[in-house]
Amino acid sequence: MNVRKPAAALAAVVLSFGLTACGGGQSVSEACGVAEDEVKSAMGDLSAIDPTDSDKASETISTMTDALKSTEGKLDNQEVKDAVGDMRVQFEKLEGAFAQIKDAGQDTEKLTQISEDLSTVSEDIQAAGDKLDELCN
Repeated sequence: MNVRKPAAALAAVVLSFGLTACGGGQSVSEACGVAEDEVKSAMGDLSAIDPTDSDKASETISTMTDALKSTEGKLDNQEVKDAVGDMRVQFEKLEGAFAQIKDAGQDTEKLTQISEDLSTVSEDIQAAGDKLDELCN
């Protein structure tokens, strides 16, 4: 019996476990701890956004989007990173919708379409938040 092959295989397995432990990688729980603090801070009080002031709303949403992007950069756990990324994408859409409101001016047809889009984005933000909550609870 050739002892070298099993010994080499065992050494490879032990080495890979050792590298995984050294390389770390965030657990879902650790990543959720980072994400929870960062996202809560970034979101502030969403209800304080005044939709009638599209410039201020866009600025506030842009700040939130930037904070979510920054949070993504702090996460090593891909599941949690993806969930935060999904939320960031929805906030980017929200930011775009507020920019469209300003551009639409008094065009009621455009405003109606934007309103429908905002409703969809709002639902998508809620779904992204629910996904993150499910992952982290």
